[in-house]
Amino acid sequence: MKNKFLILTASLFAIATLTQCGKDCAKEECDEPPAPLFFFRVVNNTGADLVVGPSKIYDTSQVKISARRTSNGALETVLPTFFLIKNGSNTVDSICTTGITVKNDYSVYYLSLKNVVTDSLFFGITKRQSLCCDLSSYYFAKHNLLTIPNGGAPLPIATSYKIIK
Repeated sequence: MKNKFLILTASLFAIATLTQCGKDCAKEECDEPPAPLFFFRVVNNTGADLVVGPSKIYDTSQVKISARRTSNGALETVLPTFFLIKNGSNTVDSICTTGITVKNDYSVYYLSLKNVVTDSLFFGITKRQSLCCDLSSYYFAKHNLLTIPNGGAPLPIATSYKIIK
């Protein structure tokens, strides 16, 4: 009886170790989800850039981003990236696009101009996951109290959102 039990136990152990449970994820190629980047420009009501160019009233040093940490409510500084585009004759900066990396660690982002908070930016996440791949992506959900149409779509990477002042 003891031999039969040992043979049965050894057989079950061999079957469990030699057969795979689930899918082999090392062999699956996952699509790359959209990068969690958000770009915006600060413009006037005619679309002229307010950080560079002839309508400039703010300097890049006066454009600050902070974010409220979800875990403890602390307000933290987020370092933005500035992309300056020259005019057609390549002599003057005419467009300034500001970029930030969106993280699930923050519940809301704040734009400050000249040390005054002027805007709040809210992002959501669309959770999509297969057995092996995480295809979750962020979307721009709300600007101040305005819900963004097309919320739930991935953030537009090639274009930037215009914040009108």
